[in-house]
Amino acid sequence: MINVGRVSTGQKFGSARESILQNQLYFSQKSLQMNTGQRVLNNYSNYNGTRDLTAITGKLTQKTQQVENYSLASTELELAETALNNMKDVLDAIKVDALQASNDTYGPEDLAILGDQLRNLGENVYLIANTKIGDKYIFGGLESDKKVIDFSSGDLFANAVYKEGVAENGSRAVEGIQSSVSLKDVFNKNSASAQLQSVGFVTPLVAASQINLTVNDGTKDIYVGDINFNIGDTMALVVANINAAFNAAGGTGSIVQDGGGFLDFDTAFASGNVQNSAASIIVSDGLTLPGTLGDLGLNSSTVFGESKDLRQTLGELDSAYHSGDNKRIRDSLADLQANIERLIDSTSQIGNLNKLFNEQVDRENYNADLAKVQQADIAQIPVAEIAQQLNSAQTVLGYTMQFGARIMQQNIFDFI
Repeated sequence: MINVGRVSTGQKFGSARESILQNQLYFSQKSLQMNTGQRVLNNYSNYNGTRDLTAITGKLTQKTQQVENYSLASTELELAETALNNMKDVLDAIKVDALQASNDTYGPEDLAILGDQLRNLGENVYLIANTKIGDKYIFGGLESDKKVIDFSSGDLFANAVYKEGVAENGSRAVEGIQSSVSLKDVFNKNSASAQLQSVGFVTPLVAASQINLTVNDGTKDIYVGDINFNIGDTMALVVANINAAFNAAGGTGSIVQDGGGFLDFDTAFASGNVQNSAASIIVSDGLTLPGTLGDLGLNSSTVFGESKDLRQTLGELDSAYHSGDNKRIRDSLADLQANIERLIDSTSQIGNLNKLFNEQVDRENYNADLAKVQQADIAQIPVAEIAQQLNSAQTVLGYTMQFGARIMQQNIFDFI
């Protein structure tokens, strides 16, 4: 025999009450979504909804931070570019004075006046090099806490110390992109002559050969022209022939020596040479015997010297002004121009880096916009969809309320 239990009135009341409360909660959620346009995310209504929203929100935060980092780096580069332009303007003014002073018509008194002006302009260059943003020296690279130029006003220009004597450890970077430029070549560079070495070759020569040679000893161009070599020439004859042609063209001293089985060209061998970026050696094919450079271990090539840094250049100019030496001022012009070109190169580098950061800002802003769209797709709910869901919730709640009302109206005859 099967016994069927009767559901008590209390159980019916409790069930109806629970159903009403659940549907009221559901209706209130849909009403809230209708007002805010946001989904109520949970893994029952949207599988992995909360996790997806957390992930895309984190991605959006990352993109926003990257844009901020790129923008800050761009601002620093713009400040560095302004500083370099100001430095170049000062060096241009120094160059104008030096061009005038290189004329032998300027006497000691005139040069002394220009020397006093150089003092003010040169110290201004040093001050600009120490430009800071916050506590950071913008040209300090990874050693941004070090002064780029440590200098006492009135001291010799050459006594200035670059980056407090610490080693150069590289440039700063933001999100893997270089974000600073170094002034090492401007303030910490030694001069050098133009140097060129051949590879070893066989002597005595087994075939006639020829080179065309042009030399600048740091002060003037010397067009040596074609130099001929004959079958049977020894290394000593080859060297002597080149040096003789060099002197005949207006050079003094030597331009090449026997390096021990190879030709060792160097403008430092010439008398009165100046080691700067104007110094050069140009080797090319001769006119009547082209293609024979290889017989002398040479290829067509051009090499240049290296100018001294700005500290040494300013020091040389300062000394030349106050000693009344017009020639030394003329010789310093090549070094001064080389340092101006170094500043221009650094400015161009900044422009290229800033372009990269601006492109990254545009790219990450675009990615951030995409992330916002994804975030909206996950978190926001279309008006039509929520309106339909709200109507459905209202209908269900209405039926539940009607059912609950009937339960509450029961009397004793419902149990007979």
